[in-house]
Amino acid sequence: MKINARVTLLLSCAIAGVFAFWGGWTRRWMSDDGLIVLRTVRNLLAGNGPVFNAGERVEANTSTLWQYLITAFAMVSDARLETIAMWLALLCTVVAAVLATYASGKFWRAAPVVPLGILVYFALPPARDFATSGLEWGLSLLWLAAWWALLVQWAGGTARRAAPVVGYWLAFWCGLSWLVRPELALYGGLTGLVLLVYSPRKTLGILAAALPVPAAYQIFRMGYYGLLTPHTAVAKSASGSEWAEGAKYAWDFIGPYALYLPLLLVIAVLLISLRRLLVTGRRAAIVALVVGCALIHILYVLRVGGDFMHGRMWLLPLFALLLPVMAAPLTRLNVVVALVLVVWASIIVVRAHPLDEDIHSRTAKELGIVDEREFWTMAVNREPDNPPRYAEDFLGSKLMTNYTDAVIEARDAHAAQIAPGLISRDPELYSWYPRPRVPDADSNLQAYQLSLYLINLGMTSMNAPLDVRVLDTVGLATPLAARMPRDPEGRVGHDKQLAAEWQAADTAVDLSKLPEWIDQDEARQARAALRSPEIAELLATSREPMSRERFWKNIKYSLGNGRTLQLSDDPSTYLSYLTDDEQARLSQGEDLGIHSGTRVVW
Repeated sequence: MKINARVTLLLSCAIAGVFAFWGGWTRRWMSDDGLIVLRTVRNLLAGNGPVFNAGERVEANTSTLWQYLITAFAMVSDARLETIAMWLALLCTVVAAVLATYASGKFWRAAPVVPLGILVYFALPPARDFATSGLEWGLSLLWLAAWWALLVQWAGGTARRAAPVVGYWLAFWCGLSWLVRPELALYGGLTGLVLLVYSPRKTLGILAAALPVPAAYQIFRMGYYGLLTPHTAVAKSASGSEWAEGAKYAWDFIGPYALYLPLLLVIAVLLISLRRLLVTGRRAAIVALVVGCALIHILYVLRVGGDFMHGRMWLLPLFALLLPVMAAPLTRLNVVVALVLVVWASIIVVRAHPLDEDIHSRTAKELGIVDEREFWTMAVNREPDNPPRYAEDFLGSKLMTNYTDAVIEARDAHAAQIAPGLISRDPELYSWYPRPRVPDADSNLQAYQLSLYLINLGMTSMNAPLDVRVLDTVGLATPLAARMPRDPEGRVGHDKQLAAEWQAADTAVDLSKLPEWIDQDEARQARAALRSPEIAELLATSREPMSRERFWKNIKYSLGNGRTLQLSDDPSTYLSYLTDDEQARLSQGEDLGIHSGTRVVW
């Protein structure tokens, strides 16, 4: 009996869509990092621009398009931002699953197909976790799926006549890669080279389709933020090398699921199917391109040391690697492989990810790699099947005790800063308390609004008004922290730390009223260091009011110190600019304050 290829393709797409929706919906949640995105969206909606804190131009989100996509839907909807982000991420994931499977079926031309790779991907708990979470993973999957679909159309059969037009659309799509996630520029850039090699006479048209949008945003980014990359890349030192940590991160993902077994099977299916169907020419080239990009992406993740979130950084290269076999030709061998994968996937879904029962007893530095969804479910004291989904759910964290009340009281009292303090070790309890403002009414420090610091930037920022300056200690939204030295023993991605003395210095806090565990002399040195030429230039890129002159200065800075500047955590390093009189006053315990170029302009 002849099997209808169209029917098998539609069934495969339906299986992919249902599996993706079920997987994402049943594990829907909101991460602390997802709330970081929503803080920028709130500022966009309020007219403060694409910033994390009003008055400070910092690009705290890795994905440019994701924050604007949420903003666009928020402008036409009364739904909560968390709900909008969840549905957008889930719908992007489902469409990506269906489109990738459909394109794979089309790649194999008229052959009946069976779903394969899609079963591998969505069996994995982190794949289903990051189908929501408030982050851009769904959008990134959609970009990869559409990229693959355009490649298939560009390379395939009857579409050859339309290949030039498809090539232009493909070039345009590749140009957007940088704005979805920076590492996707690898896929877009190499694809652009392939297009130019195959169509050298259309070079100008391909470049005209690919470059205007990303180039225009890049000029905006350089002039507005003073950086070549999102600020998160600076904070995480994305150009560094941590091969050993990367290997640990890889095994943390592969080991619990015996992922090497399904990967070996799908690779064998791909090689056998390519040979059996005599895939050559452009069709063979796009398979080589897709697999090559995925392998280079894997090497990049290994090089930077991975991440502290279990599996997250492996999801995109894995999805890309599986694209040619999301659906595979329907043969006896491939049916057997599909049945084996169904059994494996069922076991993984039922077993889930093994949890770390000792997670509460360790410090942040000792945590290492964690299952982010389960970590936050436990951290905010919710039941295992009831993860946080809204900003207020995070108030259950021990770090957020009395937080909202403290913010209100500190604003009413015109305090300079609120900070968390440990009030009990057993059980471990924290309470937020205010720090008084400098008494001098004429001080430039008075321009600072109420400020606070915490490593967990999302839950603090989304549970605070926009006129509260929310900063973090690892640098995602804090230029000073992002430029601090890396701690070789720190968590990957969170291995920088802004000392309490620097934190207090960059606020309006009266340094003479600091708690005894903060060195007042060092805090005064840090505040004076903010006036040094090197640090003042860094702060001016984000705090000096925007003007045509500031825009061009920022572009110049992004090409120079913006790429390379790293600060010392010892503030005395920056005090050589002081006059002898200022040195004497500082040594006698006087607070020298700051000048207007370093203050936050509200």
